[in-house]
Amino acid sequence: MSRSPSNSEQSQPHDDSDSPPRYSDQYPLPPKLTSAEAGWSSFSLEYRHPVPAGETPNLCFDHYAIAVTLGQGFQLDWQIEGIANGRVQRQMLFHGGMTLVPMHHVHWGAWNQQHEGFAIDLKPKLLTRNAAELLAVDQVELLPQKPLYDPLILQIGLALKADLESHRPGGKLYAETMATALAVHLLRNYSAHTHKSIHYVGGLSPTQLKLVVDYIDAHLDQELSLEELAAIAQLSAYHFCRSFKQSTGVTPHQYVIRQRVERAKLLLKDGKMGISEVAIACGFTHQSHLNRHFKRLTGVTPKKFSKS
Repeated sequence: MSRSPSNSEQSQPHDDSDSPPRYSDQYPLPPKLTSAEAGWSSFSLEYRHPVPAGETPNLCFDHYAIAVTLGQGFQLDWQIEGIANGRVQRQMLFHGGMTLVPMHHVHWGAWNQQHEGFAIDLKPKLLTRNAAELLAVDQVELLPQKPLYDPLILQIGLALKADLESHRPGGKLYAETMATALAVHLLRNYSAHTHKSIHYVGGLSPTQLKLVVDYIDAHLDQELSLEELAAIAQLSAYHFCRSFKQSTGVTPHQYVIRQRVERAKLLLKDGKMGISEVAIACGFTHQSHLNRHFKRLTGVTPKKFSKS
């Protein structure tokens, strides 16, 4: 490792202007899991195992970056603009430990042994579209953080990782719902601005609810996104999620899954399609996804249901 922590000496960043910093320089092998083909427009996730011992160059992103450690712990030397006057710090990171780096902050890290983990990158628009509602500001400013342990960030990241591993049974709607929850959590807990308390009364109006429900019913066989449903109700994604659940008792994603299962029941009883065809016609990406949700909600498999 090229730097050592010091309590008395100021560490000076080296000049990487001749070669722009790239994570691929440190990770020559492709990630084991990536959301690159998932269609997530405002955030991404990559899972890597193993991550060999090494260090990054000085980095400065135009997005927000979260790196989460899984499994075996390791020693991390780190440096983030705005913390400890830029001096290099050292600490052990164990399972669930993470770094949270705001955009436009120069940072550097070095680790002494192989480990595994995932990284989540968040585009500014994911946070700014919720900031006006939560913080009453137009600009987002997250504060640089020392390496930390945040159970909710870990839980959301693991849920998104599991969704990718299962070939995205939740679809874009599930992923965007989780990402919105993550953005709101970051704004509430790591922003330079104090969030205001918001009280939602009455959920969606009857007109809003009918428009959204009718749209879902007409597009059950297609990929639905949280952004498009929120736009129909003319609400932010965060406000829409809360209001929809208040009106229906379930999240938008849960409602869509239930409606898809209900449609699958009709098609299975009709008997004109095979189970795999029914799955696609109802918006499930794989027959296995239909099987899982169908049995969870009805107690029987699609095959058994069709023969009953």
